[in-house]
Amino acid sequence: MSNEDAPTETAMPLPAKVLGFAGLIPFYLPAIGMWQPALAEFQELLFAAQFFYAAVILSFLGAVHWGRALAGDRIEPDWARLIWAVTPALFGWALLIAPYAIPDTKLISVGFAVVFMIAYAVDTSAAKDGVFPAWYGKLRKHLTTGVLVSFILSLTAGTFIIGG
Repeated sequence: MSNEDAPTETAMPLPAKVLGFAGLIPFYLPAIGMWQPALAEFQELLFAAQFFYAAVILSFLGAVHWGRALAGDRIEPDWARLIWAVTPALFGWALLIAPYAIPDTKLISVGFAVVFMIAYAVDTSAAKDGVFPAWYGKLRKHLTTGVLVSFILSLTAGTFIIGG
């Protein structure tokens, strides 16, 4: 492989881009479903589908930090890094059980959006600090925007189409 063909620190690998954007599909399927008046009776199920996938992805975002800390190179597995690594999963779990205490799907949706924004801030800061390649921060920007738009679509459909 010549130097011209070698990936750069800022070049986003095609598999990461394709799989990252494909990972938005389970956020959008429920959101699009909520805009279908014929599916109004499934609103709770559609929100649940989006929330469960959001919790899975939050776990993944934390695991990225755990894996990076355990890679065995210059990034040490210190307390702060490993505490953050489990934090998104804990927030996702808490938001999944929240409907039993707070039956307001709009509020839970906002909670997920806030956690995704916090995770984005942590990830982009880590990318700027060299913990992750620069392309990871760029990818996270696009994917987090996609996640937030899916929540907005769900919230507005639940309010204006279904009457939630």
